Amino acid sequence: MPPYGDRILPNTHVLLRLPSGVPKILRISPDTTISLGKFGTFPSNALLHRPYNLTYDILDNNAGLRVVPSEEVTRDILGGGVPGDTTPAATGNADESHYDLSYANGATTPGGEEVMRTNRLTVDNASSQTLSWEEIEELKKTAGNSGKDLIQKLLAGHNAIDQKTPFSLQKYTLRKASKFLRRFSVHRLTVSALTDYLPTTKEPYKFLEMRNHHLALILSLANIVYGGRYLVIDETGGLLVAALAERLGILSAPPALSSPPDDAAADEAATEPEQKKRKLDTPPPSRNTITLIHANEQPNLSLLTNFDYDANTPPASHPLYTHLKTLTWLQLLAPSEDLTLIPPPTCTSEELAALKPGKRSAYYRKLRRWQKVSTTVADAREGGYDAVLVAAHISVPGVLKAVVPLVKGSGQVVVYTPSLEQATELSDLYSSVRRTAWIQKNNSDTQSNNTSENGGKNEDWNDEIPDPTQMLAPTVHRVNMRQYQVLPGRTHPVMTSRGGAEGFVFHGTRVLPVTGKVDARGAFASQKKKRKVATETAEGDNADAAAPESSDVASATATPA
Repeated sequence: MPPYGDRILPNTHVLLRLPSGVPKILRISPDTTISLGKFGTFPSNALLHRPYNLTYDILDNNAGLRVVPSEEVTRDILGGGVPGDTTPAATGNADESHYDLSYANGATTPGGEEVMRTNRLTVDNASSQTLSWEEIEELKKTAGNSGKDLIQKLLAGHNAIDQKTPFSLQKYTLRKASKFLRRFSVHRLTVSALTDYLPTTKEPYKFLEMRNHHLALILSLANIVYGGRYLVIDETGGLLVAALAERLGILSAPPALSSPPDDAAADEAATEPEQKKRKLDTPPPSRNTITLIHANEQPNLSLLTNFDYDANTPPASHPLYTHLKTLTWLQLLAPSEDLTLIPPPTCTSEELAALKPGKRSAYYRKLRRWQKVSTTVADAREGGYDAVLVAAHISVPGVLKAVVPLVKGSGQVVVYTPSLEQATELSDLYSSVRRTAWIQKNNSDTQSNNTSENGGKNEDWNDEIPDPTQMLAPTVHRVNMRQYQVLPGRTHPVMTSRGGAEGFVFHGTRVLPVTGKVDARGAFASQKKKRKVATETAEGDNADAAAPESSDVASATATPA
């Protein structure tokens, strides 16, 4: 579900893509100045209430922004004339001006065909550029037209520019444009864009080297649909929760609530306690929810701040305020040992009336917090989730032993692991061989009257071996995506890409095993044997029926003789 609105609103995060291809996430606050380093600065108000996916040139002397027409952007990307060229061929159709290949003058093959120019005799080194670096630095300060004049002078100062082929000339022009052209494009910040942005700013292990194709496969295998209840173990900083919330349509807040008018700020601050109290008194939703289990005192959801949601001080207007529930492992496995689940002491109305306003407010605040936490824990321990999604650093077999029983029948269990060894370990734990051995062990314990907690109902959480009868069809998926350069006559895989873990996805279906011992009765022959026996029986019956007829015919034949 797309975020609200198609225009850039105040106090929202956007993705800027610079000429060098480097993405940058910024918060567009009104009445501020945005700096892009060497590319220049511009006022933030120049972007507010404008559509996404537009390209801008930063004007000289902090004069604002210029919207670049789509024809000019296409011409520069596909290899048109040099920037600043106003000839009819450069300003016309991109396909007509960009792919008119140049041929060597007078060079022909023995068959009379023209020979296309190549780089075999081109000498391109540092001495080919006549401008010194001091002159280039001075041109950076004085050249205008958003850097186009500087690029034009660099091309004019190259003494081997006439030896380049159209392809190499386009590469050279784009390389100089990505370095000196003061241009950028504004895009909506989505989970897909955030996933592409993370490798440039964070260490890969912090988000488990998860990529877009991994997220797409996880959401597809988990069958994420609007209105479901999902259990998540996310140790990627909130990336998996953000992808799940985006699919459920609860990642973005309505614009009217996320950016209130300035003249109503005082009234909102005055009525905030009452609104917050009414929000807490509202019963939490029972569907379209995400339940997050974490190991620390507070969940690590730092990436959700890019979508205007802070887990430490969540805004009541955001959909995740009510649709995202969090609890710790201690609250799930041993709620009696968690201090936050101890109910506050009860007070009568007379005792509350005698308290000071500050202590009375603290009492109600603790009571509401206890009600919210206890409701979340009771709902999680009751189970009935549609799917469980896991992306964690901790041992996954122990995690699955705790959370798989909370998934309803035919629910999906999806686990992302960076390495193949972890995925194959899970596949082995839920394999048919282990399932057969588990059932045989339970049957032998039942026959020997030694049934105990070890017989498939083991509650010893130190033992990380899960019950293999609770899941069917364990499968390990491997997804590999390779980027391609798609240009007319130059389509090929990108030769340079980021390394790291491939990433594997484990998937299984939750089943409800029958209780007690199951005995099979009767001889269950294969279908092939059944068909063979039936055929032989039918042939025998036909032979027996035909035998009297043949004897009668023989006797009838012998009588006339």
